[in-house]
Amino acid sequence: MAGKLDAYKLKFDKVFKLENDRVKAHEICAKLLEDLTQDASLLKIVLMHNLSNKDFLCQGHYPVLAFPMFSNVDYELIANIWLPLKSKSTDYSTKQIHHHGPMLMTTVNSFGPGYFHYLFNRPDQISPDTDLFSMKLLEAKQHRPSNSLFVDQYLAHVPMYPEKLSITFALWSDSKPTKFISRIKKIPILQKRADTLRKTMKSMGMGKALDLKLEDYLDYHPSPNGFIGIKNRDEVEFKRGPIRDRVQSIIHLLQETSNEDLIDICQDNLESNKSMEHNEKIECLKLMSRARKGEEIAPKISEKLHFGFKKANFTHQQIKASL
Repeated sequence: MAGKLDAYKLKFDKVFKLENDRVKAHEICAKLLEDLTQDASLLKIVLMHNLSNKDFLCQGHYPVLAFPMFSNVDYELIANIWLPLKSKSTDYSTKQIHHHGPMLMTTVNSFGPGYFHYLFNRPDQISPDTDLFSMKLLEAKQHRPSNSLFVDQYLAHVPMYPEKLSITFALWSDSKPTKFISRIKKIPILQKRADTLRKTMKSMGMGKALDLKLEDYLDYHPSPNGFIGIKNRDEVEFKRGPIRDRVQSIIHLLQETSNEDLIDICQDNLESNKSMEHNEKIECLKLMSRARKGEEIAPKISEKLHFGFKKANFTHQQIKASL
């Protein structure tokens, strides 16, 4: 089954090899992404590919589950699992308004109703003495099944919570053809020292030459006078939740997509994990047992960690008021 992923990967590899204009490459790949959504067997392959990795299941929880599909030095394709709130409300943002610096993203809705999405122009700082920015709305619509959506470099956007579990395939790349430094940044030992490297290069005046993400503002939240830029991402970045919440959400994912048979793989990995706290492991095994008996397992947004934050979870009305 991994052969199918390899076959799709070759198509994306070819596009990025032949097309140096990365925006055009994304335009071409949008059709490939839409084709992926028509392959009924692909999702199961992606789920199995990741869940077969013994380290994949027992990680800290995050409100959007990421299942890598394939990548090379020029791009990365990831299946993102968007979990609904317990209330099923679609009125709140999943995270802060943000942009991705010089990165490009094309995403297609593969499963579920999708989320409502706001896309803005590049944020414009009203005054250099304040953190206040203005933005113009470029698009506001539902990210529906098989619908592709492109987010250009430095354009701000924000997805809202979906009513039900939804899955998107997200294609990421740099806005320029890959350079040698991009290959260096993929070396594991440098990834671990990314913050140190970034600070060192910035102090040497080499930040732009190395194309490192030195933007002062990546994140924003609405206010009555416009949008407030957030310099410190730690203010709004969600911390990892309990492994139990991740396991519960993955079981929900398997149930919603009719892949309950993959719970066996999850249980094998869970039972063989020697670093997990014993009581939490028992709780996870009980969840799997309940699922096997036919009980519907709800997704879990970790309490006090992933929702209820003024700068990260705001409403449609608050966004519109800031515009």
